[in-house]
Amino acid sequence: MTIELIGFLTLAIGLVGMFLDPSFLVYSFLGATLLGSAAAFILTSLGGTNISPAHLLLGFLTVKLLFDKTIRKNALDGLGAPSPGFWLLLTVMYCALSAFFMPVFFEGKTFVYPVRVVGSNVYTDLLAPSTSNLTQSIYLIGDFVCFFVLSGYARTPFGLRTLSNAVLATVMLNLVFAVLDLVTFATGTSELLLVIRNANYALLSDTEIVGFKRIVGSFIEASSFGAATLGFFAYTSKLWLLGVNPRLTAMLSACSLVALVFSTSSTAYVGLVVLVAVFYLEAGIQAAFGRMTRQRALLLMGAPFAIVVIGIATFLNEAASAYVQNIADTLIFNKMTTQSGYERAAWNAQALQVFLDTYGFGAGNGSLRASSFPIVVLGNLGIFGTVLVCVFLASIFFGKRHFTGANRIDDADRQAAKAACFAALLTATISGALTDLGLPFFAFAAIACARSPNMGSALMGANVGGSYLPKPTVTG
Repeated sequence: MTIELIGFLTLAIGLVGMFLDPSFLVYSFLGATLLGSAAAFILTSLGGTNISPAHLLLGFLTVKLLFDKTIRKNALDGLGAPSPGFWLLLTVMYCALSAFFMPVFFEGKTFVYPVRVVGSNVYTDLLAPSTSNLTQSIYLIGDFVCFFVLSGYARTPFGLRTLSNAVLATVMLNLVFAVLDLVTFATGTSELLLVIRNANYALLSDTEIVGFKRIVGSFIEASSFGAATLGFFAYTSKLWLLGVNPRLTAMLSACSLVALVFSTSSTAYVGLVVLVAVFYLEAGIQAAFGRMTRQRALLLMGAPFAIVVIGIATFLNEAASAYVQNIADTLIFNKMTTQSGYERAAWNAQALQVFLDTYGFGAGNGSLRASSFPIVVLGNLGIFGTVLVCVFLASIFFGKRHFTGANRIDDADRQAAKAACFAALLTATISGALTDLGLPFFAFAAIACARSPNMGSALMGANVGGSYLPKPTVTG
């Protein structure tokens, strides 16, 4: 095992956070989820597996939060049937069991595209147990722990507000990393970011396409940056539509939109179109029932006007029209005719074949990669695992909630978190390669499912205050 410089810094933050208000570690953890190209530790004994700063800080955060008996009780209460926590626990348990048994039971019975590529091998291998079965299951356990502890924290008097403010701070940090990425590339000083680009992945941080520098921020490639930024765009846009801190959320939403456009990520582009269409349809339905707000009115009237104006301006400018057409052809329309497109289509086809070859049981979590989350789940987890995943996701979006002392701002936070989860599922469905949706998804899921605290008993817990952003306001 080797400890990187960013690992020492993360350890220092975690140790300091054990003596400070829990909000310090909450902010630090959510900020660390941006470091997708960083490795705090590299486990050479497990084939060079990376331990990210976020996972390291999750350990400190878990100890800090569960040390408080009120948070611990809240978290355990969240595991009762048929809550999302209950279904997530069953899902993770099944994933771990499938990772252990299925590759052994079906060893040599089918071919898979492995999760970890050794050398230049990009071809199929016979199914067999591998280290990725272990590592992918550990990542899912980390996802569960993230959801578990943040769900308990969100039910404390100031927990949900602190989590929401921490997300907004993370959105700002993501934009800062995007600017640093562009500036260091333009000035030839990209090596300054090597401290957070030390993971042993194939990093695509200095690539250009149709004349644009592909924005990767603190991630390994443009598609990862685009997927994360789309979630932040969904979160801040939803808060703006609901009238929460409209100036701040409008600014963060607009900046995230610009970052998405210049990320040149086809995954982000397709996800953005679907997300905006859903927001527009939802705003129209709300307006039809008399729930019109200034923000919804601006979206309903302004979006078509902006699209028409931009479209006409682009069409009338020959150079701009040709440029946009080139971008669309390169990133969207001709995507499937590229080597990457053929490769991803082959991944999906083989994952579906594995599902059939294993008689619907799946190859076991971590056994294969594909290029679409639903297909990945089918190939790895089979029918039973897919049902569990679907029930968990349905409980996030459609489960009944009984909130005590709910208010408009808390409800807006939950709705915004659901929008971010929806955005994450969009990008995962378009190009997700693994069953692990990532720590940010489960942090958003914890916010989306959070119950308001019982103020009488929760106030007897630890001091969970700590808000580094202005108190929210609601307009409209």
